[in-house]
Amino acid sequence: MRETKETYLFVGSYTGYEPGQLPWVGSKKPGEGISSFSFNSSEGTFIKAGNTTKQDSPTWLEIHPNGQFLIATHELSHHTGVGEGVGFVTAYKIQPNGELEKVSTQSTGGRGNTCAAFDRTGRFLLVTRYWEGGISVLPFYPDTGKIGEVTSTPDHSGSGPDPVRQSMPHPHGILGDPKTNMVYATDLGTDQVHQYILDTKTGMLEPKGNVKLTSGSGPRGIKFHPSLRMAYVNCELNGTVEVCSVDDTKGLVPVQTVSCYPEDFVARDHPENLGRSEYWGAEGCLSADGSYYYYICRVDQSIAIFHVGKENGKLTFSGRCQLADNSNARNLTMDPTGNFLLVASQDADRVECFRINPASGALKLVDVQSVPCAADVAVI
Repeated sequence: MRETKETYLFVGSYTGYEPGQLPWVGSKKPGEGISSFSFNSSEGTFIKAGNTTKQDSPTWLEIHPNGQFLIATHELSHHTGVGEGVGFVTAYKIQPNGELEKVSTQSTGGRGNTCAAFDRTGRFLLVTRYWEGGISVLPFYPDTGKIGEVTSTPDHSGSGPDPVRQSMPHPHGILGDPKTNMVYATDLGTDQVHQYILDTKTGMLEPKGNVKLTSGSGPRGIKFHPSLRMAYVNCELNGTVEVCSVDDTKGLVPVQTVSCYPEDFVARDHPENLGRSEYWGAEGCLSADGSYYYYICRVDQSIAIFHVGKENGKLTFSGRCQLADNSNARNLTMDPTGNFLLVASQDADRVECFRINPASGALKLVDVQSVPCAADVAVI
């Protein structure tokens, strides 16, 4: 008889705010930390498991490649009175029953830790400092789960055409190249992807040139195709995806821009547009086999679905899936089987699970669970 491994789902949230205190959060129900669920990877259903792990605003969750540890950022900001230079990441040991055991917390050197990712070796943690215009590198010890002190803290410079959202640099996403030591930081405030080379002995970053994207686009995050040398930059402010080829030495080369919102949709001045921009896109991700790409269209409360070209990796619009009313989803995650897409619908205070049709990429809602101010989902 084949042994079956229990699958768990973790949901991060915004915590410790008064309604309206965080301008980009419409939920009136602050979370308490990280919620744990048992996940049925055959049916796509999930139920609460154990206690909520208390932590300040764990809005980005990242599981280490060895599957033993969960990393959570503390997304702190001046809106709740947090001073400059204050930010943290915490590592948890994932227990066999899905409980989380805290291993270590380390300073990131700045506020607005909107994203965290591991480099390709799994020995360094890459973190954004959105509110202070830079990024940080911290050593990570995969045997113990301990996080070391910051080794590199480059700051960005520049601005963009949107006076409200782009008055200064705002790195929102960061990711290491899966095949080289390149690191890519998507800067929403400057319309650029900042490229670096990571020294995997010292943890220092060396600048490798910036890639300029469409003016006013507001690049938010980046994902790599699992087999093609292609990357997909989800842009928040103009509601697009910038498709890029990846050169091992030069980095990104933009080759295609696609719009994600319905053609006649107007987001500007919409009461649910808390992003105060022309559009308010959120995260994007690829299906496990790289055949489909999904992008969150906040305000329209939908997910745009694209077919990915097998040879060139370019995107073709395929369909659209509606999310919960007032969703303003912040993040979306594939489960390990590649059969389900989980969406953190922040302002609807819930997590929605969709089954993926492998033939078309279409999404079908299979389960919903309540989570106050859900911000991110991680599954193992």
